[in-house]
Amino acid sequence: MQQRNCLNDKRLAKQQVHELIAREGQLHSQYTAFFEETYPSGHVKRDLVYELPGNRFLYVFDQQDLSTPGKGDLYEGAYFLQWMQWVQRVRDDYANHRGSSIDHWRFYSRYQHTLVDRVPELEDELARVLQLDRPLLDKSYASLDLLSTACETVGTDQLVEQLYDHVVAYAGEVIRQRVKGWWEINATHAGGNYPFINIGFESVQYMPINVAWLALHGIGPIDLRKAAANEVRRWAPKAKFEKVRAARDHTPRRDPFTEPGE
Repeated sequence: MQQRNCLNDKRLAKQQVHELIAREGQLHSQYTAFFEETYPSGHVKRDLVYELPGNRFLYVFDQQDLSTPGKGDLYEGAYFLQWMQWVQRVRDDYANHRGSSIDHWRFYSRYQHTLVDRVPELEDELARVLQLDRPLLDKSYASLDLLSTACETVGTDQLVEQLYDHVVAYAGEVIRQRVKGWWEINATHAGGNYPFINIGFESVQYMPINVAWLALHGIGPIDLRKAAANEVRRWAPKAKFEKVRAARDHTPRRDPFTEPGE
């Protein structure tokens, strides 16, 4: 679990864990069984979960753990349950071969690669279903904040099952406008025919699928703005390098809106 979500500032030492359990901890057998993992080698990892007063949980790492044996972290109850739900979603995804962003999107996508031909339609439907004024979806980063708040009212499960393509389409439009790119279907990288935003360099693919997957697949509040900005930043060094190289070599980037020979 991520340390920044703990109630404790520093991971609890074994002695602190023992004292806390002795003073107020009660083993939660069901949650402990949930986190038990059996590795291909046959080794069984047994972390322990204790319930504490004040709607708190103590997560204790396996005594045989190589890095944190017997140490622990404290969590607020609501967050801990959210994390358990996230763990179960991850397990289900891997069991159903949808462990990557592309595989996950493809499993739930209604329109698949034809999404690129339906972007305006998907944007309109997204605004209608989430009861947002259509003009507010102006392809700005700020509009992603509004969209994130609206998505929270619907819930992750419904979004993934009913509006996955819509979120991908709108996130892609925000990125497309920001990087001055265009929609395209992958034909050069692994993963099949997924949609992405192109800026004319084969090595650069802005992935709105990643934005939707990361924002809708996390533990905390949905934050499409953060996910989109991270995707743009992720490719910024490579995009800059390719532009500099193209200018140096006098090689124009491929632009679908420019006719050959122009």
